[in-house]
Amino acid sequence: MRTIKQFLLLCLITLSFPALAQDDGKYKFSLEPLYGLETSYVRFPSPGKYVTRATYGLRAIYGLTLLSGEVEVTQAHSSQNYSGDRKVEDKTQNLALGVRSTYAMGRYLGFYLRAGGRATQGESKVTEAGVTETHDNPLKVNPYGGAGLQIAFSNIMALNLGATLIKNGEGKYDSQFTFGLTTQFGRF
Repeated sequence: MRTIKQFLLLCLITLSFPALAQDDGKYKFSLEPLYGLETSYVRFPSPGKYVTRATYGLRAIYGLTLLSGEVEVTQAHSSQNYSGDRKVEDKTQNLALGVRSTYAMGRYLGFYLRAGGRATQGESKVTEAGVTETHDNPLKVNPYGGAGLQIAFSNIMALNLGATLIKNGEGKYDSQFTFGLTTQFGRF
């Protein structure tokens, strides 16, 4: 596992040299409303299973094109009906902190890589025979990594399509696919 991390770091450094020449050296701030789908492991009712649910939120990015910091706040919600009259509603709130590096592949097209840590907390409501039990999902912090495609419409607006893998506490990976519209707020 350590060799894979070292290889990925070497690739990121190697790929950054051409991007460094394209960066104008100006710090940029942008906001990106997000909407997407997330496949996550839901623990209740036992045994747990993976569900696909809608996710929405906001991502803020600050820094250089080559290397920026990002903060992402999202919420995901799912509702599943099981055999009988059992219904499970699951809601999570997520806060992700990480780094992002964008590489231009032309004037209007680019791709980005992102990595960091994501904190997740939420609750599951299990309703059976008219009785509802609420289970709090404890705070978890897990690493994430992802990539995406950026299509610019102008100097200040771009469409982003991204895919992210988040390692969960079960030793497996949750996935998140997002669609976002980035708006840049000046150069500092």
